[in-house]
Parts: sequence; C-alpha cells; structure tokens
Amino acid sequence: MYATALLQGLVEESYMKFPVFIDSPMQKFDIDHAHNIVKHFYPEVSEQVILFPLIKKEMSLEEYSLLLPYVSNAYLLDNTDNDCTAFKHVETNNLFSEFEKMNVYAN
Repeated sequence: MYATALLQGLVEESYMKFPVFIDSPMQKFDIDHAHNIVKHFYPEVSEQVILFPLIKKEMSLEEYSLLLPYVSNAYLLDNTDNDCTAFKHVETNNLFSEFEKMNVYAN
C-alpha cells in the first residue's frame, strides 16, 4: 500500500505524463483492497499503465474484468522452446482463455 501511495504521489506532483510499469500488481492485497486498486487506482494513476501480473495467481478473471474497459492491449509470454520466450499478442477479451489454452498441459 505504501509503494502504491508513493507512486501516485510521484505522478501527481511531477506534472509529467509518463508510463507507469507495475510488476506483481496484486501480490500483497486482500480481495477488497485488490478490487479497490483495480477500480480506482490503476485507471487513474497515469495515462499509460503497464501491469505484469501472474495470471490467475496475482490477478483473477474478476479483477481483470474490472480493468477490461481500460485495457488497450494484452500479451502473454510464450515459451516457444527452452531457449526462447516471445510476447504473444492476444485479444483483450480473450486473455484468460488464451492463457488456459497455452497452459493446458502445464503441471
């Protein structure tokens, strides 16, 4: 919560429009705080916000659905082989279903 508040303060006080990158965006929040962050903070913190969540672990389908009106692009990491990972562009509405398809045989 402290880091989130600090980030918002930096954005507000800088008067600069820069992208905000957030890794593990929901890792430490309980369900109520996660919903509030998704509904009120992420859409407002900056004009461009890039989230790097672990699908289904750090961000649920329900939380993603709250963000969906604000999502312009979605990507999944695709481990094409042992030595290569690529970004796979997916339709924003299909992020979770594409994730399921890619991980159907994962342990």
